[in-house]
Amino acid sequence: MSRAVGVLLSVLALGACSNSGRDRPPLPEEGSGDATQVLRVPSKDGTLIAMECAGAGPTLVFVHGGVGDRTRWTPMFPLLSSQFTVCAMDRRGHGLSADSVDYNLQKEAEDVAAVVASRTGEVFVLGHSYGGVAALEATFITNRIAKLILYEPPLQDPVDRDLAVARKMEQLIRGGEREQALVAFEREVVGLSAEEIAAMKSRPAWPGLVAGIDAQLRQMHALAGYRFDPARIGGLQQPTLLLIGGNTKSPYLKQAIESLQASLPHSRRVVLEGQEHNAMDTARDLLATTIVRFLR
Repeated sequence: MSRAVGVLLSVLALGACSNSGRDRPPLPEEGSGDATQVLRVPSKDGTLIAMECAGAGPTLVFVHGGVGDRTRWTPMFPLLSSQFTVCAMDRRGHGLSADSVDYNLQKEAEDVAAVVASRTGEVFVLGHSYGGVAALEATFITNRIAKLILYEPPLQDPVDRDLAVARKMEQLIRGGEREQALVAFEREVVGLSAEEIAAMKSRPAWPGLVAGIDAQLRQMHALAGYRFDPARIGGLQQPTLLLIGGNTKSPYLKQAIESLQASLPHSRRVVLEGQEHNAMDTARDLLATTIVRFLR
């Protein structure tokens, strides 16, 4: 049985399984790019999670960050699909994935674990920003993640600051200033430079990031309840690559990478020279080379 057929049968087997009152998206279809395919797999609570895949070989799953969707990572496919089956997932409530009324970080981790479980053979996972937290937590749910790559996960952001920024963003969104809410998040939470924010505005992905800013609010509240436990993290055995931009300003993202490196028994850190939080937009060749070197 082919992998695509197996996934389709598993989805059909859900029958009338609840998706918390949300309409299900269509079943597997052709992807937006050449030789790609969009598949959907049920998470633990029945929510259907979409992923777009291409290539051949062991699977590399991309988990996007707090805003946007899988299309932040699909431009990396041509650089990696000759060596890996690359799969960019839409996190719940983003892109083609369904959503649920109730939300927490555990569900995000279960979504990543469900995508990993749907693949055959060796599976690697790369989580970016908030998606990195979800990917890290997924390693406590499944033993199928052979290697893990974490790109600037916000594990130790100050709670008071984040909640204050979230309130500011909520006010901006209510006032119809969605783009300013996104700018506030990127500047005050992620710590991007003015130059990088200006560059982001010029990229095709920017309108999608603005459109998805609402989801960032619930994620900020979820992170407010997250506590980094070095002893717990130290029990993970997966080889882990920790990525940070050489121009990253946020002391909290730097602290998170340092804490992970000190806690994980099989980790190493790589600095992406000249980059900040968005190397998948600004330095794809460098990022792809770094990924291949670690996974191979």
